[in-house]
Amino acid sequence: MNYQFDIVSKIKSLEEELKTSEKKVAQVIMSDLEWAGNASIHEIASAAGVSEASVTRFSRSVGCKNVPDLKKSLVSSFAIGQRFLEGHMDPITEESGAIGQVVKGIIEALNTVNTQTSQKKIEQVAQLIHSVDKVVVFGSGGGATVIADDAVNRMFRFGVNISSYNDFLMQRMVASSLDEKSLVLVISTTGQIAEINDCAQIAKQYGAQVVAITRGDSPLAQLANIHLQVHIAEEEGIYKATASRYALLAVVDAIALELAILRKDSAKESLRRIKYNLDTVRGGDRRFPVGD
Repeated sequence: MNYQFDIVSKIKSLEEELKTSEKKVAQVIMSDLEWAGNASIHEIASAAGVSEASVTRFSRSVGCKNVPDLKKSLVSSFAIGQRFLEGHMDPITEESGAIGQVVKGIIEALNTVNTQTSQKKIEQVAQLIHSVDKVVVFGSGGGATVIADDAVNRMFRFGVNISSYNDFLMQRMVASSLDEKSLVLVISTTGQIAEINDCAQIAKQYGAQVVAITRGDSPLAQLANIHLQVHIAEEEGIYKATASRYALLAVVDAIALELAILRKDSAKESLRRIKYNLDTVRGGDRRFPVGD
């Protein structure tokens, strides 16, 4: 995995330790990362009112080999994190409030995934899950981990032998144990995580079917036997949680619904048992959810 040196954090952490001339360089650079990443050493020195040697010393003080290395790190930091540096805000209007902004994003994400994801492929995935002996779900990170666990919650009640894993080493071991009677459901917002993609490839090597819920222009989509398209553009705001996880949940729920229809007789009895044994301890309305 390629490690990206976070020059911005390094400069901020060393700010009090720098010499006076180096602090001036830091102030100039942090005021405009984009400019500094493209400026010559002479331009940076002139803007800071210091010598070119001071710019070179500053580069080494913050962990760079030289000025070109510093500029490369600055360009990378600006390109990746511009909106976090400039403070893009999530607009909360007086009319909608925070709840209005969040719901608006969710609705837009759901409308998008409704047009992206193929109903035919949903049915194919449900049929595959119905036919195999074992299903494992791989998801890593803040959103996919939760959705992988929810896929288990959705499908165990229909008699599916299903489990989820979010640790890369566990995923690798589990993938190595699978065969042609198994299916791997991989959930990834980006489809770019090398470790989880490697695990999917391992499972496929041993004959398991690989189903990916991810964006179509990703390596994960390319290696999957069936790919379900979910590609939600992230908003500029930096504080609001991404609505893409709701789109991923919708696809998982759609698969579960199709699966329930395939197994409607056994699913009905399983759901009855669950509802009966839940209501004996919680009581209440007969319309309470079945274990949600």
